[in-house]
Amino acid sequence: MLVLNKKDLEELLTMEEVIEALEKGFREMKEGRSVVPVRFRLEIREWEGEFLFMPAYLPGLKQGGTKIVSVFPKNLSIGKPTIYATYLLNDPSSGELLALLEGATLTGLRTGGASGLATRYLAREDAKTLGVIGTGYQAFFQVRAIQAVRSIEEVWAYDIEPERLKEFRKKISPFVKTHPASNPSEVVRQSDILITSTTSSSPVFSGRDLKAGTHLNAIGAFRPNMRETDDETILRSKIIVDTFEGCLREAGDLLIPMAEGKLRRDSIYGDLGDLVTGKKRGRESREEITLFKSVGFAMEDVVVAHYAYEKAIREGRGERIEMREVRQ
Repeated sequence: MLVLNKKDLEELLTMEEVIEALEKGFREMKEGRSVVPVRFRLEIREWEGEFLFMPAYLPGLKQGGTKIVSVFPKNLSIGKPTIYATYLLNDPSSGELLALLEGATLTGLRTGGASGLATRYLAREDAKTLGVIGTGYQAFFQVRAIQAVRSIEEVWAYDIEPERLKEFRKKISPFVKTHPASNPSEVVRQSDILITSTTSSSPVFSGRDLKAGTHLNAIGAFRPNMRETDDETILRSKIIVDTFEGCLREAGDLLIPMAEGKLRRDSIYGDLGDLVTGKKRGRESREEITLFKSVGFAMEDVVVAHYAYEKAIREGRGERIEMREVRQ
């Protein structure tokens, strides 16, 4: 078994490679060559935590595996991360465990890559200014992914935690010019492309501030009671989802206005697979506002994990360990 840690993944994969792997994966999914069960949750009530199990199998690409994520909010009080993640990559023809990958970095890469893929189809070609609301762990990957598909010249960013914003700017400053914003409205008004990456339960900006032609990647809210976008944004936007199944179960940005009768299911334009396969067009005018809503999908993990595994084998990266005695 090959073990790939955070450093291995960061040094092995470029965002261009991640986006390429994801495009193949979304094509497989849209053409009916994927088996991806609904994410399973195991609640640990006495510790106020939960485990998430996310398996996926792509028979056409001969890829299979499972991501295991733990979410324990009380860990903050004991100085530990609230989220741990690990990916188990298997050979689907034998069940053999091929690789164990550090899951947080994998998740950051694939989530950023999905936004980059959507942005390739939906943002204006001449988009130069990127806005970021919420500068936590995911934000860095989002910026790098957008830079892989558009020539971003500057980033405007806002966070409710000034220190987190400071650290984010320090991390991305080697790659692009950054500006700290005093409020979300300032970010939105400056942006050709906008990223929301928060854990908010209520909208983080006003849709009235969106410029014509803006593309938005809303990736933070991942539960039915969470939302980052307001009704104005939803009603002004052409909406594309990563998957209908996931978003219609978990995306409060869509489920809340649907429950209130403000958004219809058939008002959602399509999913990312529709764009990748050409079944639907992406951006159709300079003026339209486009919104990509993502809650994550296990197919994304397996295609990126497998790409990392194959590249690591070619380049001799990672650590090999034996889990059991090898019989000759």
